[in-house]
Amino acid sequence: MMAVQERRLTIPGVMDRIEEACDFVDSVARDAGLNSDAVYHCHLSVEEVLTNIIEHGYHFNGGDKSIDISVLPYPERVLIVIADDAPPFDPLARPEPNPKAPLMDREGGGWGIFFVKKFMDGISYRHDRGRNHLILEKRIR
Repeated sequence: MMAVQERRLTIPGVMDRIEEACDFVDSVARDAGLNSDAVYHCHLSVEEVLTNIIEHGYHFNGGDKSIDISVLPYPERVLIVIADDAPPFDPLARPEPNPKAPLMDREGGGWGIFFVKKFMDGISYRHDRGRNHLILEKRIR
């Protein structure tokens, strides 16, 4: 059995570093064997999660805080673990927005994680040692 070669990147919690993190995830996901659609889904999901952490968790004031992105390429799937120091928040505990509701009746929030759930094959959350951990899974087809 081959050991999984975890790849890690740490960025400060600021918007202008999101692209660097997405490029990092794209590269590892491609190397792991994900096709271009799957890589794009990972990219959009990571971008959304990081934006939420910086905006809602760090209130655009995360220059002195960090976000850790770990990518674990397994033979049949890629796991992306995003860890941050924001207050505990489980995005999966929110009720899902209703895409069938009339536009005027829709709530403003919750759409990002709604799309992340659609793009990824699995998503889970845990709070451990004072940090949020969001785990995204993309299967290799």
